Amino acid sequence: MGNNSRRNFLYSSLALTSLPLMSGSVYGKIFKKNKFDLALQIYSFASLLFQNKLDILEFPEMIKEIYKINGAEYWSIAFLGKEKDKNFLRELNSRSKEHDVENLIILVDNIDLKTMENGPSLASSKKDQREESIAFHKYWIDVASEIGCHSIRVNLRSDEPDTNKILDNASESILSLIDHSKSQGVNVVVENHGGITGDADWVVNLMKNINSNFVGTLPDFGSYNFCVKRGELNFEGLTGECEDQYDKYKGVEKLLPFAKGVSAKTHEFNSMGEETSTDYSRMIDIISDSSYEGFITIEYEGAMMKMFGGKGDYLDPHQGVEATQSLIKKYM
Repeated sequence: MGNNSRRNFLYSSLALTSLPLMSGSVYGKIFKKNKFDLALQIYSFASLLFQNKLDILEFPEMIKEIYKINGAEYWSIAFLGKEKDKNFLRELNSRSKEHDVENLIILVDNIDLKTMENGPSLASSKKDQREESIAFHKYWIDVASEIGCHSIRVNLRSDEPDTNKILDNASESILSLIDHSKSQGVNVVVENHGGITGDADWVVNLMKNINSNFVGTLPDFGSYNFCVKRGELNFEGLTGECEDQYDKYKGVEKLLPFAKGVSAKTHEFNSMGEETSTDYSRMIDIISDSSYEGFITIEYEGAMMKMFGGKGDYLDPHQGVEATQSLIKKYM
């Protein structure tokens, strides 16, 4: 046996005999992280959408050709009224299929862009407002079905001081939505989106109270998403301070058993490419150790933070998405 052959044989033998020394938990993490795929939320490009520098119809091709990503998530505001055009929806669905992109979730926000005011809430104490909100969201369920999404994300705002009453009102509304959505195979998901939903324990109670396969959670890494005491769910609130912060790592862990998606939120990055407000190594491990399988969705919010007066060192949308994608892949 020649020197090179002997050396290769020794290396191979050493590698084989060393494998059992690795713990089962290490093996588990390696294989578990392979159960995820990446998706991209169009909200990452909100600043470009508002400047008419991106057409939503271009989104499927963009994420496939530029980022080599297989899943697309949408945002209701990004449709800019085109959701009422059936031909537009068919074209969007067609382009997604053409580029082999799977449409996943629509984040539904009921915000009047002219006044920046929120519409009626599904969790309102007033029944007529809940009914109005239910009708609004039923339409978005139909849109989600039209473009092949499996879920819509809803918001739950309420001025009601009794959290149990909020839970009852929200449950009633979501059950009504499920009655409409289940025949289309569309789920209703609740994201930790600040306020009452920033309390992961309350959201878990909501999931158990509704007790349906057509309801789920959308864990989001954002610190502000776990801010229990926050202002209005509007764009200006993005840069506000939090008075009651729920632990995001514990929160994500509690929401994962009900998750139908995961939102990997980012804002700023340091010189090492790490997100400055979230330990991504820790967060990806939490997800890997859970039962969740499916897409982890890139949601870069830095450009929007900059647009609404944030003082951080924010990247432009494409740079932010690339930085987030690299960071997730680093720990996947």
